[in-house]
Amino acid sequence: MAWWLIRCFGEILKGTMYMDEQRILIEILHATINETENANFIKEKITSENLISIFKLAKKHDLAHVVSNFIYQNKIDVDKEFQTILQREELLSVYRNEQMNYAFSEICSAFDEIGIEYIPLKGAVIRSFYPYESMRTSCDIDILIHNNDLGSAINSLKSKGYICKDRSYHDVSLYSPNKIHLELHFNLQENIRNLDVVLKDAWKYSMPTNSNQCEFKKEFFVFHIFAHMAYHFVSGGCGIRSLLDIWVMKHKMGISYLCSKRLLEKAGIYQFASEMDKLAEQCFTNNNLDDFSVMLLKYIFDGGVYGSVENHIAIDKHKAKNSIVYAFKRLFLPYNFMVISYPFLKKAPYLLPFCWLIRCMKVIFTGKSKRILFEMSCVNNVSDEKIKEVKEICSRLAL
Repeated sequence: MAWWLIRCFGEILKGTMYMDEQRILIEILHATINETENANFIKEKITSENLISIFKLAKKHDLAHVVSNFIYQNKIDVDKEFQTILQREELLSVYRNEQMNYAFSEICSAFDEIGIEYIPLKGAVIRSFYPYESMRTSCDIDILIHNNDLGSAINSLKSKGYICKDRSYHDVSLYSPNKIHLELHFNLQENIRNLDVVLKDAWKYSMPTNSNQCEFKKEFFVFHIFAHMAYHFVSGGCGIRSLLDIWVMKHKMGISYLCSKRLLEKAGIYQFASEMDKLAEQCFTNNNLDDFSVMLLKYIFDGGVYGSVENHIAIDKHKAKNSIVYAFKRLFLPYNFMVISYPFLKKAPYLLPFCWLIRCMKVIFTGKSKRILFEMSCVNNVSDEKIKEVKEICSRLAL
């Protein structure tokens, strides 16, 4: 009994410390994005004990360089070993930004040379509105082209040393000679029916800027940001960086979710956008969180940049109601997911049961079995409390 009480107390203490670290990181981001000169109230909360944890949490969201910059700007003392780590993170972010800019310019020039229209997406557009450009890191460059220009675009980039890799249902991955990843989109669909109702018509909302480069009208640009965020959110998490993007769009670019109300409602994510805008305001304008925002923020923090297995399972298990139904749905994926791996289903959808059989065989006899078994073990480890929280979040966000 005594051991159980000690363990419970330890878990509560650990959870409280984690929440404190989240709060301090949010305050650091608030001070940075607002370019606050006096951040002494944050410095007072930072100790040698919690700074490492705050840094690790920031790194999980690809924001370690922001913490590094904050520590340097506010003259916070750290030991030499940690100082070296911080400097490396900041230098890497600047270097990565320069490499991204060079590759982006090279790609745009290549497309201008062969006369195809293209639209820069997400980070490539928002980055310049941040207090400093390298603050808004990206793991890749996203550009949209017309589907019938895909072959010409790939050949043009190959001639410049780019290597073509995997193809998904909406993009082709290419890598520059300097290993910069380009996601060359030939559509923006997310394979989620309600989102794709709007995303399939992306080019209808475009307009030319210069040469062959185009941009989205504000209404669709905002919609795409929230639609992509919603896609990642239900897959396990969307990252704190998405909240920063929402705030920057509103306060630096002068556009908010309200200008896209018609499209957001059409896709069924207006409530999601409204709550995310509210959370971004609470984090980076008011610096004042209510109970639901704390729970929502914890889900986002737990997910990291790309989402976590636990979050993803909690979402799916909430929808499936129990582990058996969840397992069945994971094994026998619906047609719109199966057709990605088996394109011939477009012409022969009646072969879906045959493809399910192939999938089952692959799970049993290939490396996928380990991943599936790991996932199923996680299913049983996701607590009822976690599922209850996810249920409340999904209900509030109307997802």
